[in-house]
Amino acid sequence: MKAKFDELIAQVKPLFKDNGFTKNGLNFYKNTPDFIYVVNFQKSNGNTAFETRFYVNCGIYGAFIDAATGKETVLKPKEYECHFRERISSITGSKAAYYEINENTDTEALCQNLTNDLAAVFRFFGEIKTEQNLIDLILDRNGLAVIDQLFEYLLIKNEQEILTSQALNLFEKYGHEARWKIFERRINDLLKKYKKDEIKFEKIKILKNIEISIYY
Repeated sequence: MKAKFDELIAQVKPLFKDNGFTKNGLNFYKNTPDFIYVVNFQKSNGNTAFETRFYVNCGIYGAFIDAATGKETVLKPKEYECHFRERISSITGSKAAYYEINENTDTEALCQNLTNDLAAVFRFFGEIKTEQNLIDLILDRNGLAVIDQLFEYLLIKNEQEILTSQALNLFEKYGHEARWKIFERRINDLLKKYKKDEIKFEKIKILKNIEISIYY
């Protein structure tokens, strides 16, 4: 099925070119003054000679974030190095997490489906035009990953109010999970690094429980 996969990539390559992307291996890049947009084709580790599954990973890299936090900026970021990352299915709303090629696959229909999905991704990328657009997107959709990707940037830019609000939102969503303590330490270690007051998550939880008990 490798030949059919390679043929599929060749068929969608002009679509990428028309939308300003260049190809590097199984990665496609579009550079703008503010961002690098990335689309990555990831083959499944479980592929066989008779079946190929692959994922499409999408990312947006904002060099301004790494520059502000003193990290080395990259010219061709891997998808996992991007500040915003999602599978194509999350962007398109598709229930299918991956694409599949086997001997029964209608390759023409698959190509059309992939073309439509990529067009949706390009429209999505087109909506992220400013640094604030990317920051808002990360805050809205990156979940716990936002702690490592954006919190230090917010502190450097004196946006502690946004950080605190986001941290409390994360605590509300993930605070009941055992892994939360790891992320709580990361948040408060960052705050201490910049000589800011720690967030007393447990105290907030107790106060909230008291409020709930009084209400009922």
